[in-house]
Amino acid sequence: MTGSPEPQGVARPLERSRSVRATALRWVFYAAIVAAFGWFLATVDWSALDDIEVGWWWLIAATAVALAFRYVGVVVWRVVLARLGATDLPRFRVMSDIYAKAWLARYIPGTVPWIAGKIYLAAEHGISKSRLAVSTLVEAAAQVVAVSAVSLTLLAIDPRIGEISPVLRLLVAAGAVAGFVAMVPAVFNRLLAWAFRVVRRGEPVEVRWPVVRDALALYGGGAVVSGLGYALLVRSVVPDASASDVLFLVGAFGFAGVVGILTPLVPSGLGTRDATQMALLLIILPAPTAALVVIVSRVWSAAVDVLFWAIATGAARTGRAGRAASARGPLS
Repeated sequence: MTGSPEPQGVARPLERSRSVRATALRWVFYAAIVAAFGWFLATVDWSALDDIEVGWWWLIAATAVALAFRYVGVVVWRVVLARLGATDLPRFRVMSDIYAKAWLARYIPGTVPWIAGKIYLAAEHGISKSRLAVSTLVEAAAQVVAVSAVSLTLLAIDPRIGEISPVLRLLVAAGAVAGFVAMVPAVFNRLLAWAFRVVRRGEPVEVRWPVVRDALALYGGGAVVSGLGYALLVRSVVPDASASDVLFLVGAFGFAGVVGILTPLVPSGLGTRDATQMALLLIILPAPTAALVVIVSRVWSAAVDVLFWAIATGAARTGRAGRAASARGPLS
């Protein structure tokens, strides 16, 4: 037996109330990102950049590669959602817009804002919240496992591996192994079932090996792309950087990034990622130069994040304007 539908006069105020709450929550989310990003910028020692000389073509190339990596994340997210059975997904530029906004939430301490923001914004486009939650967890785990594997492999083939702290190597290796074990479908599905029982929201979507395989393969390639961007950045501020250090820099950047990810209460890995980068760069660069590269990479990475958001948001708005114009039709 079903209940009678709400009278039209009651339904409309309820819809308006839900719309107001959704709008308010969205703006609170954006305000939190702006505040966290402002705090992040306030921690930068800008005076260290006063006399810096930059190779602009190298910097432009580094930025283009870094943007490509961020779009790899969108591709992974879309592929995982499709593998999980999501249909009628929004256009790629719409998903990029959502991903870019949620990506900036990484500057808010903790991992919850990034995950919750992506789920909330994407759910407004009709995607199942259960699939969104599962896809985000798959994506995060795949990033840790794939980037760790690529980074550790590249560092292991470098003769200077012995100069890297055994504790750090053990931490990243343990994180990679734990992440891979957790991604085994039999284990992952049990963990998901337990998590959904705890929150008492919805039913988890089953994860199978093709989802894990695709996410790991894409992020493995993404780790190389991201690291190459960092190597180009180093070349832009250290003109005499050796080409023989490229693989080391790719591995070092990915390694430091994983350390940052494994420090969830720190915004965007601030502190732990920087410290790890510094320790690794000291192997190939003098201390003052290494310190400069760490500061430049922090500012550059934040600038690329904002550029990613600007491009993704601009593309989404252009698409909406184009569809609106098409719907209106030619002027009579």
